[in-house]
Amino acid sequence: MPAGPTSLTICAGRMARTLTSGYQGLVAALNALPARTSTRECSSRPPFHGQNYRLEFAYPQGPAVQVRVSAYCYPAIDNLSLQAYSAKTILPLIKQMLRAS
Repeated sequence: MPAGPTSLTICAGRMARTLTSGYQGLVAALNALPARTSTRECSSRPPFHGQNYRLEFAYPQGPAVQVRVSAYCYPAIDNLSLQAYSAKTILPLIKQMLRAS
């Protein structure tokens, strides 16, 4: 994840929440994950619904960075550049930010 995002929008189904602060822990957690080059593929495993999020990090210059997080996809995290296998440490952070609204 590039340094310096100015906001984060979390999309979960039809719900979206934009944060302008309080998401730095999520950025650090995402950057701490072991990552590899994205294959741009998702192998689904049952159940196929719930716990799917799209994170969009905005920057003062350049395009936003989108990250897909899905507990039922392997690999679970992908931004079309890099991917990480497990969302185990990331999902609780996302849920906590959604509850804080």
